[in-house]
Amino acid sequence: MSKFYAALVTALLLAPLAPVAHAAGDDQEPPKMSAPDIKKNLEAVISDPAKVKAYCAMSKKMDEVGDDEKKAEAASDEIDGYFKTLGEDFENAWDSGQDAADGSPEANAMDEAVSKLDAKCK
Repeated sequence: MSKFYAALVTALLLAPLAPVAHAAGDDQEPPKMSAPDIKKNLEAVISDPAKVKAYCAMSKKMDEVGDDEKKAEAASDEIDGYFKTLGEDFENAWDSGQDAADGSPEANAMDEAVSKLDAKCK
């Protein structure tokens, strides 16, 4: 899955949550993770067969959605469910990797970890 599409889908899924979080008084985002933490938290999924299954299903769904905003909206609950299964540490690492500048250590760590995860989906 390309990083662009993953970032787009993530942005589309999380955008509706911003007003809810703000209204609830939760103005703080989780701190951005370092490259080693991104890699560690994403790769932690590899040791859990149920989480690998959830990651592979999420990845497949994100590929199906592509950059189609209507498909992304329709799939948002399903993808949110996969993130819940994968856990908060995974989601925070995912978000940190997606927000990282291309070519940064954090972006490279995410690309490396996602490649290892994708290899488990075949």
